[in-house]
Amino acid sequence: MSKRSLVEGVLSLLDIEDIEKLKAEYYNGDESKLSFDESQNEVERVAMLAEWLDSINWKFLEEFKIEIYDGTKYKIKFCD
Repeated sequence: MSKRSLVEGVLSLLDIEDIEKLKAEYYNGDESKLSFDESQNEVERVAMLAEWLDSINWKFLEEFKIEIYDGTKYKIKFCD
């Protein structure tokens, strides 16, 4: 399973309107972040998420973090 497929699978289990922040961390220490505003509707969030996921350099992704508004955090760590 590809890194992107795994991340998208986990995201599909969550309600996108519950997600506050996403972070992609690369092996070289670089990061890419996406934050949602609570006022954004599902359509806006889905569009932003799709664009952001397309911008990730999946080959060099080391960790993917998800933070929910209630404070719950998820982390996927990839070991190549």
